[in-house]
Amino acid sequence: MHNWESLTRLANNAYSKHAFSDAVDLNKQALTQAEQSFDDDFKKDPESAVAATTVSFFNMAESYTALGDYVSANTQYEQAVNFLQSIIVRPNLDFEQRELIMRTATHIRFEWELFSQSYSKELISQSKALMQALAHTVSCTKHVVHH
Repeated sequence: MHNWESLTRLANNAYSKHAFSDAVDLNKQALTQAEQSFDDDFKKDPESAVAATTVSFFNMAESYTALGDYVSANTQYEQAVNFLQSIIVRPNLDFEQRELIMRTATHIRFEWELFSQSYSKELISQSKALMQALAHTVSCTKHVVHH
């Protein structure tokens, strides 16, 4: 957990200096740390383990938003929910642990909804642009393959 804390501090510092790409990279590293130690951390302190991963996803979403990359920001909320879904299906969780995960998932969904409402036009615009770029790449690839 110590590594996660120092990486998160560095990421927050980068964000405050408007070094948003650095903040994304540092938050990715922090998330990797949180995920790698999650099982051990969760046994010792479920609340801190869940909070660490959630904070990392939120911080990445904020950094991507600051970069104007709304699709990647949106993906962070989705991945946060997916992560919690992978935890809540574990058979050995007790009632308090399940409640913690449900409360956190509800909070993530609330934040995701706020994000979606705030940036819906930008998100739709970027999603369309990505799909057009993909369609163009596919059509170019087909053209190259057939010749």
